[in-house]
Order: sequence, then structure tokens, then C-alpha cells
Amino acid sequence: MAEQIQWYPGHMAKAERQIKKEMSKADVVAVLGDARAVDISLNSDFIKGLGTKKNVVIYNKSSLADSRVTAAWKKHFTAENKDVFFSDCVTREGIKEIESYFGRIKSTFKFNRPIKVIVAGIPNVGKSMFINTLCARNSAKTGNTPGVTRGVNWIKGSENYYMLDTPGVLPPKFSTQEEGSLLASIGCVKEEILDKTALAVFIIDMVRKYYPDNLIGRYKIDLEGKSDVEVLDDICVKRGLLLSGGRLDYARGSKMILDEFKNGRMGKMSFSFPDEQ
Repeated sequence: MAEQIQWYPGHMAKAERQIKKEMSKADVVAVLGDARAVDISLNSDFIKGLGTKKNVVIYNKSSLADSRVTAAWKKHFTAENKDVFFSDCVTREGIKEIESYFGRIKSTFKFNRPIKVIVAGIPNVGKSMFINTLCARNSAKTGNTPGVTRGVNWIKGSENYYMLDTPGVLPPKFSTQEEGSLLASIGCVKEEILDKTALAVFIIDMVRKYYPDNLIGRYKIDLEGKSDVEVLDDICVKRGLLLSGGRLDYARGSKMILDEFKNGRMGKMSFSFPDEQ
């Protein structure tokens, strides 16, 4: 289990104030999450704070998620008659549907101008890339680490909408330690504050529970009868991550596992399921 993870520095509190300041100018709030961690990757405190403001939930990075689990979630949300979309800015899954949705929403307002859409969410769920994709430009800064966007910036999209890029904001506390560790694993918490070895062991435990074949296939190892730490040992040996005297290089091995998990190199996986609701 990774160490207790909390991350709510001063710039997040400032970001929340910036977003709230812009909220009165917005017509719609698009709340982005990560398709691998449905519900878990939403800041529920932020959503509650929206009150009656029109909002839509979009789970991004769907190309990294288990398509079977995503299909189950889509069925779940359809049954509940909720406005929820799954998108991916690389494969463009869901992009046309979301553009059409904003067009339909525009027609419900009693004014003749593009709607203003705030794009919000926790760090590193792909908000900036999402905006760039929908606005067909590269005006929003992107990066596969949390905390890239620090200010607010309205960007012109189609004739139907403007979009506002906002900094990612985590809740002050995670519901459970497991949720905090999962969000750290998919890149929503800055690596600098993490115990990478503890987090690598958490990832090994989680993947072998839900997707053991992904772990075996990626690292060509045997999981039978081994602890999570022993699996980490085997991965370091298989990848030749050794220090002088044949000692295992846990620092490099742990960072490699974290990077490969975060970027989908272990395969498509999801860690939140509809039947858990």
C-alpha cells in the first residue's frame, strides 16, 4: 500500500478561487474525469458546489480503459438518463458526439451567441488536450503531468461554444487511501511527493488482482506464490535494473512501472466498475 497521499497546495486553493470567479460567466461546466477510474476521478466536492449550474461529465482517455468496462458504464449511465460521455483525444472517440451535444445545449438558451463552457476536473485528466481537440488548435498548454495549467484562458471553438481551460483541482481529502493511490498511479498527483516504490507495489497488487495476464505478458514473469514485492524484484531482474554488486535498482524499477502503467503500456485497464455503485 502506498503512503497516505494528500495534495492540496496553495496553487490549488488559488485555482478554485479563479474557477469560481469565472463561473458566473459560464453557461455550462464540462467536468472531466479519467475513463480508467470512473467516479473516483471526479472531484465530488466541486460538482456539489455547482448547484443548479448546467453541467456534463466527460470521461477522457478512453483508449487506455478496458472497453468492456466502458461499455458497462455507458449502459449504466444510459439507464440513469445522465449526460455522460467517454472521449479520447488521440482516437477522437466521442468527440463528434460531444460537439453535437454542445450544439443542442446552445439551442436551449435564450440568446444568440456561442455558449461559454468551463472545462474543469482533477489534474492530468486531459483538459487542455480536450479543449485543443474540440477547438482544433493548440492554445491550451498540455502535458502528461499534473499542474501544467495554472491560469484561466477562454478559447474560441466552433460557432457554438467558447471553452475555458482551468487548472486541475483535487479534493482536500480522498475518500479512501486506495482511491488516493489509484489517482496517484494514473498521474493525478505530482510524482515528487510520492514514495514511488510503495506506489509501484500498489500498482502490482491492483493489476494482478484485476488484470494478471497484462502483468505477465508485459514483464514475462510468474506470479504464482509470490508477494507483490517479490514480483517487483522479478521485474527489476527481467529488465536488467541492477546496481553495483547485483543489487536491485528499486528506484528505476518503480519509476518504470509507474510510467508504463500511467501511459497504458501494460494494456487497457479499468479500476472502477458499475456494479460497485
